[in-house]
Amino acid sequence: MSVWLGGVRALLDRLEATQGAALDALADAGAKAIAAGGVVHVGGTGHSAIVPLEAFHRAGGLAAMNPLWDPATLPPTGAPVATMLERDPARGRAAVDAAGILPGELLIVVSQSGINGAPVETAIAGAERGATVAAFVSLAHSEGLESRHPSGRRLSQVASIVIDTGVPRGDALLPRPDGSSALAASTMLFTAAWYLFLERLLARLDARGIETPIWKSSNAPGGDEWNARYFARFADRVAALGGSE
Repeated sequence: MSVWLGGVRALLDRLEATQGAALDALADAGAKAIAAGGVVHVGGTGHSAIVPLEAFHRAGGLAAMNPLWDPATLPPTGAPVATMLERDPARGRAAVDAAGILPGELLIVVSQSGINGAPVETAIAGAERGATVAAFVSLAHSEGLESRHPSGRRLSQVASIVIDTGVPRGDALLPRPDGSSALAASTMLFTAAWYLFLERLLARLDARGIETPIWKSSNAPGGDEWNARYFARFADRVAALGGSE
């Protein structure tokens, strides 16, 4: 049996078993935002940016969703520089300013460690704008570490809703003979947390009779025609759909 797969399964089971109340609160906040005409913002730096990438313009995914990311903080653009920039609070605030987050909207900030300056500042700036701020984070990794944000606060201390993935410190599940660990798990848990949230969100919108803005695959018949309504509806709030900056 795969050690990594067994570890991921155990973490997924833990996520579902222990984070239900927080996921319910997150879905309530998301439904409130969408019912009021708002969107859900999702941000992350480094490999945590996989979550907004997975969530954005995704077949079966939420159209009322805005990805917050800074290409300079993504490893393929230059890993040493990206590592340093995700520690810079100014990068996190700039992402929020560019998104134009409105009061009452939902902002989800994704970070395995929850200590870097950019994601912490994203959460602070979002709260200042009146958004409900949530964190996808590993408390097992974060707690006990010194924050790199000037305030001294970690992401979990800024967010009003915390989804704890339980991924161990260091993010890897396979012990190695030299004392290191291999095979990361955080992106699997973050993606699962997003879909557990989305499932709850859709149930709430359906129960209230609110139209659920869900993308269809653009590679399936009728997908482009279906999706055209959401490009038109959300382009002014979601720059990556072709709207204003």
